[in-house]
Amino acid sequence: MSYSTPLEPSSSTASLLGLHKVMIEARNPRRPVVGSWLMFPGASLARMIAQMGYDFVLVDCEHGNIADADMHTSVGAIAAQGISPVVRIPAPENWIVKRTLDSGAHGILCPMMSTVEEARKLVSYAKFPIPNAQRTPDSIAGIRGVGSPFAPAAFGQGMGEYIATANRNTFIAVQIETVEGLENCEEIAKVDGIDMLFVGPNDLCSSMGYPALDHANIPEVQAAIQRILSASKATGKYAGMFCTSAEQIQARYEQGFDFMNLGADVVALAMWNADELRKLKEIRP
Repeated sequence: MSYSTPLEPSSSTASLLGLHKVMIEARNPRRPVVGSWLMFPGASLARMIAQMGYDFVLVDCEHGNIADADMHTSVGAIAAQGISPVVRIPAPENWIVKRTLDSGAHGILCPMMSTVEEARKLVSYAKFPIPNAQRTPDSIAGIRGVGSPFAPAAFGQGMGEYIATANRNTFIAVQIETVEGLENCEEIAKVDGIDMLFVGPNDLCSSMGYPALDHANIPEVQAAIQRILSASKATGKYAGMFCTSAEQIQARYEQGFDFMNLGADVVALAMWNADELRKLKEIRP
């Protein structure tokens, strides 16, 4: 199944920065937005991955070995290479969202999004308040605190310009990976300020009562993934999917997904070592 792209680059989107700009530009002509996933800390590693030609690099603060200070240095190193830093936050808490965006992240990925109420709260945490005189019918205001000296640099801006434009440039993605989230995915996709639904296949599979790593072979899980994709496209939102190989990216792109990762640092390290050690089995018992 293929989908038309509901949004195209225009004068109204020409001023977008960061991941929003990347996503818009990837719609005409259509191409997949591909990134890498970091689970290890370190600015040097983040910088090296950012130089490899990816569209984004995601700093995983949910399952990765990455603390707050490591997140700040990694985000800065990625942004300095002209690549969009995205952070998977550990939970949809106000202070976590604030710290993440204050580090200069171009976008956040929030795990375990299950209800419309949670999605609306997340958006409010990620958006600055808007002065009454500047509000429009399309404005999405929030409760994010103002004060970070680091975030503007990640967008190549000064503080005033960053505050004035961050609400439209900050990219908000949520992971649909629970049965409750699946049942609510159509309504979550409709929440103003949510830019993308991202499928977490392992947790979704587990939540549905199957072994987490068997998702590729379970028709019910694949049908659920298609439902999330359809919910995204029906509302003009982006759809993302966790992938671990070029073949998976190709298949999900053809299915209609927009945003995918090509494995992760820990995946690459483990797979390379396993493959090379396997070649030595005949001479190294």
